[in-house]
Amino acid sequence: MKKNILIVGHKGYVGSILINYLSNLKNYKNSLFGIDTNWFSLNNYVNKQKKTALDINSDSRKINLNKLSSKPDVIIYLAAVSNDPMGKRFKIATEDINFKNCIKLAKQAKKIKVEKFIFASSCSMYGSSGSSLKKETDKLQPLTDYAKSKVNSEKKLRQISSKKFKIISLRFATAAGMSDNLRLDLVFNDFIANATLKKEIELLSSGSSWRPLIHVQDMAKAFHWAIEYKIKKNFLAINIGSEKWNFKIIDLAKKIANIIGGVNIRINESNIDKRSYRVDFRLFKKIAPKYQPSVKFKTAVKKLEIFFKREKRTLKDFRNSPKWSRLMRLNHLIKNRKINKKLYWI
Repeated sequence: MKKNILIVGHKGYVGSILINYLSNLKNYKNSLFGIDTNWFSLNNYVNKQKKTALDINSDSRKINLNKLSSKPDVIIYLAAVSNDPMGKRFKIATEDINFKNCIKLAKQAKKIKVEKFIFASSCSMYGSSGSSLKKETDKLQPLTDYAKSKVNSEKKLRQISSKKFKIISLRFATAAGMSDNLRLDLVFNDFIANATLKKEIELLSSGSSWRPLIHVQDMAKAFHWAIEYKIKKNFLAINIGSEKWNFKIIDLAKKIANIIGGVNIRINESNIDKRSYRVDFRLFKKIAPKYQPSVKFKTAVKKLEIFFKREKRTLKDFRNSPKWSRLMRLNHLIKNRKINKKLYWI
């Protein structure tokens, strides 16, 4: 059955892949709607993103769902200040976008009888849990403003959900891999860029912490599952990823170095990253067997390596570049008086 799908944050690292993925499916070809600030438009050049039926270039904090030309059946909330360094730098905006606006739109959605609300959550909410596998029912220990915003959203969304307004919270592993709107401030992408360009992977910590990963293409597949899944409960929080992509950071670096070859690994022994979580994905495997992550690790590495070799000239000092780092991009927009410190357009 055809459904109108509204994606809040459809032009970002995940959203650009999700739009193209869903556009290739018969039921969604002409029923996709998108809202995005388009702050991170510098890297939309790998493939031309497929157009949505309705494309709103606006801050979702200013959107009233009642005034949309078509009522969505499903809303996917991707909008976020999207990692820990950004959350630390922009605490107010992180709470505002990741939590408050999410809840505001969810309440609006319920009033206009949207059927389902899908929230892009994060495994980072497990915080400091070491090597023990964390299930959905385990205690949450968020350590950062970003992780706390996800926990707060989940708690409130659970209260808002009802028999006629189902909510699914997808607790994603850390995003990884090639995207039409690529970002390199993610551990997998960063390691491959350094390994390709400098023949060295520089760890900012001792590398002893655990981190699960998921390829962005497999994230799109999980959203497709969430749209289609006939949820029995009013609210479902579920870990999204694969046991095969649960890594210690040092092991991740070694695996990438081995694939690319001739790569030195440099470790910062003095810095222990307290964010350490190994995650149990068995529930997702049980209830979504046809939507399991399928991108091969080596394939994902080689695809990025080829891209970095081709784009070598644009990647100089990429960790500090507004083209490749989300934090640097926001700082650039503020410096040039495009947005303010609360992350509103000026």
